[in-house]
Amino acid sequence: MKIMWHKVFTAVAIAVCVGVCLSGCSTPGAAKNKGADSNASSSSSSSASAPQSAEGSDRQHYASSLKAYAEWMLKSDDDIRKDSNSTQIPMSDAQRDIINRAIANEGKVSRADYEQSWMNFRSCIMNRGWTDPKPTAYGGFYAVPSMNEEGMSKTQDEKLVSDLNFCSISENTNTDQLYRTQESNPELSTDSDQLLVNCLIQKKVAPTSYTKEQFSKDWSSDSAPAFFSSAEAQECFTLYQYGVANAQDADSYWKPLG
Repeated sequence: MKIMWHKVFTAVAIAVCVGVCLSGCSTPGAAKNKGADSNASSSSSSSASAPQSAEGSDRQHYASSLKAYAEWMLKSDDDIRKDSNSTQIPMSDAQRDIINRAIANEGKVSRADYEQSWMNFRSCIMNRGWTDPKPTAYGGFYAVPSMNEEGMSKTQDEKLVSDLNFCSISENTNTDQLYRTQESNPELSTDSDQLLVNCLIQKKVAPTSYTKEQFSKDWSSDSAPAFFSSAEAQECFTLYQYGVANAQDADSYWKPLG
């Protein structure tokens, strides 16, 4: 069975966009970015692929404030729209409206707009001929579901990657990033590894002595620590956009073809 789990966030001029990396994944109890299963494909996020920071901010923070971050997202999108030669994907009018409402609210995205952006993403995917990618939910935050691409051709694989990329950027990536930042990263820190480690410690799934250096080793290892598969750890991974899928849930993976 070919399994794909998707959750890469990579920086481009639009502010934040979603990309997909194809590589093997197979670990005891969890699928992550490294492994030996040649029949699996996966994607992962890390501090190296974190969203870009707004102009004028230091490298340790996305922006000086949530409002400044939202304004930068909108300006980046304006630049894309004005450039007739740009190959980057602009935000949809619906997502621009959400970001504008956030700017009017000191950069804060309402829960209703967060929910709507995910509905818009799902509709976008379904309008391109795929089944409903009902997101996984942990702690009030959503993530693109792990995927089972069994039976899909190379052409279909490539179209799925393209459609996920387009729908994510167009409909909800900036909204999702802004909402996560306001709810879980009030300092607007760009140190995603440290934020994740703090979460794992707070959830009591990792010892207080656990460091981001140790996490980096665990993340790049062929075998993940057992606690990576816990519900508490999954909540942290979802919150900070790290792609770790629980292999025990493989039967519930999204099947794009139905």
